[in-house]
Amino acid sequence: MTGRQTLSSVRLEIQKIDHLPSMPSVAQEILVASNDKHSDLDDIANIIKKDAGLTAKIISMANSAFFGFGRNVNTLEQAIINVLGLDLVKGFALSLAMSSVFKPEKCVGFDLKKYWVSAFLTAELASNYARQISSKNMFDPNQLYLYGLLHNIGILVLVDRFPNIMSELFTFAAVDQEKRLVEYEKETIDFNHHDAGAWLGHKWKLPYEIIDVIEHHHNLQYQERNAEMVILTGLCSRISRQWVLQTNYDPLQESDAIQALNISANELKDYLEKIHPKLNDINQFVDEIVK
Repeated sequence: MTGRQTLSSVRLEIQKIDHLPSMPSVAQEILVASNDKHSDLDDIANIIKKDAGLTAKIISMANSAFFGFGRNVNTLEQAIINVLGLDLVKGFALSLAMSSVFKPEKCVGFDLKKYWVSAFLTAELASNYARQISSKNMFDPNQLYLYGLLHNIGILVLVDRFPNIMSELFTFAAVDQEKRLVEYEKETIDFNHHDAGAWLGHKWKLPYEIIDVIEHHHNLQYQERNAEMVILTGLCSRISRQWVLQTNYDPLQESDAIQALNISANELKDYLEKIHPKLNDINQFVDEIVK
């Protein structure tokens, strides 16, 4: 790798914002409908049905053991009403539609399954945190689920645009898994997937809350708008990475994040012990998505 020459080329290429793909029309329509108080289940379902592949994936999700419905789901409406709920389906549809414009298979070192396992684990950790410890923090679980699914979308930007460079970085990262990908990016190209995701978010005119999470979720000093959701998503992302890669990271040592979220280390420990069994379920669930 050519060091600073690579840095210049990567930064210049990313900053050519018009070269990034446009947001899929289905995702655009879902965002618009989500902000329209008059839109209902039928409106969202009709938008999603415009994409047959997306519809099939959501029905497959509803039929997975992860949600434990127990009866066969054949239609999108059944998936929404009987199993997933409208807000969860919107989050799934948005994240899957947005990611569909990238071609990660070009990057031989990229593990798409691990990407989605980490995304869904982060989403589950954050949203269930909101449901189980909501007496101290007023979080929206459905928003947090979407943030978890999208928080690392910048990785897809980089593996699509720079498959060879990123494949080399993934090789480095596999040797020392205690060191995060963003650290390798900083050392070699001085441009990371948080930056790339934020560029994409601005191009696509995503809600600022999503962009804040994408750009700042590992910034331990972040204290600006949406700070608690940003901090929580980042903490859950680091926890999910530890579970997937079996690293030595200990979330109970994250005193700054724990203090910012107004909980104790023991409360976090109890919560993680309760939710950890979901890891195996999510592995099986993701198999259905990426196959």
